[in-house]
Amino acid sequence: MSDNDTQQLPEHEVKAPIIETLGISKVFKVGDKMVSPVSDVTLQVGYGDFAVIFGQSGSGKSTLMSMLMGLSKPDVGEVFLKGESLFGFSEEQRTMIRRKKVSYLPQAQYWIDGMGLIDNVALPLYLLGWSRSKARKKAITLIKEVGLEKEIHQHPNELSSGQQQKAALARALVKDPWVIFADEPTAHLDTKSVEEVTKILMDTSAAHGITIVMVTHDLNFLKLSKKWFFMQDGRLWDIEDRRNPFTNIRDAISYVESEENKDKV
Repeated sequence: MSDNDTQQLPEHEVKAPIIETLGISKVFKVGDKMVSPVSDVTLQVGYGDFAVIFGQSGSGKSTLMSMLMGLSKPDVGEVFLKGESLFGFSEEQRTMIRRKKVSYLPQAQYWIDGMGLIDNVALPLYLLGWSRSKARKKAITLIKEVGLEKEIHQHPNELSSGQQQKAALARALVKDPWVIFADEPTAHLDTKSVEEVTKILMDTSAAHGITIVMVTHDLNFLKLSKKWFFMQDGRLWDIEDRRNPFTNIRDAISYVESEENKDKV
């Protein structure tokens, strides 16, 4: 290859963020007052990022996640998914986007009693019209991938809390989502299970190139992620934003811990 040919090649391919918001705010009327749990939030999450949103209880994290998932429309501003205005789609279209390409990993899991582990994990594919054999085959692969090969013929409710969260991650992965939104996924787990689920989440993001957006109180995730946001009183700051009240993770952790301890008194 000649020098001229080399000069014509771009240094790297620049992609638009997979998730982007521009000045979104949400306002509710409580009695005679107007309350804004999310105020003027602008953020960008890139393809394959493992992004952590943290802050004390009541800071607006859950409301923000609801808007990022297309469940709640911001009163001001725009939410973009892969460069498209998410709320430019109809409610039916947004539901289909979530069904096909967005997964949700909550704190507590909900399983269908009449189905075993394999069919519960395969459920998202059944809803997309996959054949039972094809869906079960893929579900089995992912169940093994998250370390539940020995439990594969059990019912999810027979599993421990940590095992159920692994099963839930397999279910979230089964449809090859663009994004997994995780809401405090390790909140009710013991230390060993937290470590196992954390490793699976990190490995999943790296191996499959899936974007993960996590809301969490587990501050250990801040040490694992290179993309994190701090939320306080409805405002959000990227750690790289100069307006961020904290210049390092240690200060942010100390603040959140002190606020949480105040609530316990």
